[in-house]
Amino acid sequence: MLLRPALPHYFFFVYLLFQNVAFADDYSALLTTSPTTVNQEIISILNTKQNSLLTRADFEYRAEDVDALYKTTNYTPLWLGNPQNVADVLALLSNAAAEGLKTDDYSVMALQQKLPFIQLLKPEATVDLALYDTALTISLVRFLHDIHYGRVNPHSVGFNIKLRSQKNIDFPQVIKTALDEGKIAQLAQMAEPNLSQYRQLRSALATYREPLLTSQSTDEKPHKKSKVKKIIHPIERIIKIELAMERLRWLPEMTTGQSIIVNIPAFQLWGIDSANQENTQPLNLNVVVGKAFKTQTPIIMADMNSVEFMPYWNVPPSILKKEIMPKLAHNPGYLSGQNMEVISLKGGGMRVRQRPGGRNALGRIKFIFPNSEGVYLHDTPSKALFSRPRRDFSHGCVRVQNPSELAKFVLRNQDGWTQDRIASTLSNSTHHQVNLKTTIPVLFFYTTAFYEQSDKLTFYSDIYGHDATLLAALAKTNDVPDSSLITTEPLHTPIFEPDDSQLSSMPPPTHEPLIP
Repeated sequence: MLLRPALPHYFFFVYLLFQNVAFADDYSALLTTSPTTVNQEIISILNTKQNSLLTRADFEYRAEDVDALYKTTNYTPLWLGNPQNVADVLALLSNAAAEGLKTDDYSVMALQQKLPFIQLLKPEATVDLALYDTALTISLVRFLHDIHYGRVNPHSVGFNIKLRSQKNIDFPQVIKTALDEGKIAQLAQMAEPNLSQYRQLRSALATYREPLLTSQSTDEKPHKKSKVKKIIHPIERIIKIELAMERLRWLPEMTTGQSIIVNIPAFQLWGIDSANQENTQPLNLNVVVGKAFKTQTPIIMADMNSVEFMPYWNVPPSILKKEIMPKLAHNPGYLSGQNMEVISLKGGGMRVRQRPGGRNALGRIKFIFPNSEGVYLHDTPSKALFSRPRRDFSHGCVRVQNPSELAKFVLRNQDGWTQDRIASTLSNSTHHQVNLKTTIPVLFFYTTAFYEQSDKLTFYSDIYGHDATLLAALAKTNDVPDSSLITTEPLHTPIFEPDDSQLSSMPPPTHEPLIP
């Protein structure tokens, strides 16, 4: 008695199972019987930029690529003419977690559940057919766009990095070629950033998702070199890897040659020379970064153009007001005791600077890359801080433990600047500036999961709270317009100090930014 009401439903699904083979064979006829009507429905959907089958129905910011793709087929369906292509797209989207993305963002479950009913439709059901085919296309374009560019505008979360100046991947062409060649499954690898760090993180993400390895994660010990305690919970590690992958997607394509990267939460600097990668190990130095709750080191990209030996330190107005003036009020001889002097400017005004020497806040060398935040890399007389496991003590600039090694790296291709000359200049008390004949890209970055030397994945504490900020931004599932990810406008205007002509007394060195 209990089975009788269920029998009609049972026979219907058995019937549906056996009929699917016939439905698959009828795909081509279904799409060609009334192509003009289907075309018109697809065009209508693209014009409205809305698809009701998707969780995010509005696809305005992906409409340009979607329209360009359909234009290659004169707006006929892309997928429903071949069941294998439909299966390949759904399989690709179902594996979004492997790229650190969420399947829900691409309405995968809804599309999978809808497919059997789409297969049953008559050719006259052009609205439903057009909706489903375009839903597959929109989700695929979204997926590839997210892999390549990321899901968040980096500037909206405080990452003031240089954006791409143009689209560097033609999604419609890439998809159409993969469709014609039966390579839909390879699209994710075609779109992902061409960075070994990204590929390593993707591999690590798969490993940490393996249930059998989860129980072993609690046995790992802190990284001996950095002495930074690792996060123990596997879910937290997975999140850190996913956030690291997202941040790597924001980076524009790096030019070959020398580059310098500071990973802020790792308190480390890396000097990389891709032109000489086989013969040399990357330079790796400990650094001190900005204080977590007061003067954080900014995330920036800029080009290093000069090196300054025995630099002056021009005291920033904020430090002068908050730190030096109160001390001067209690001790009139404070400036002379710190080897500081007051410099008058033409037309009025003044500034305080510290003369070169062993007690100078910048030490014996400064590396200049003009940027909107006025920060730079430099030496320091406070050497003891480098022995601490957590090293956020500066006013925003980055202090380097072995600046002579960084000088060798930076001046490697500079004529006449041998190791002996660098050592001699560092021991001299005379101010000297070297302008680089070729600028070197500098990136102050922030990632709490990073593959270090010897391919060792290391996790770091989120000292500035940037992970929490990015997680909150990722919770908003709206599409990001290309205009916020690709721009030809300069990032920011670099900060320069007054030039020598504005000084009425002995001039300091040429242009230099602020904040040590």
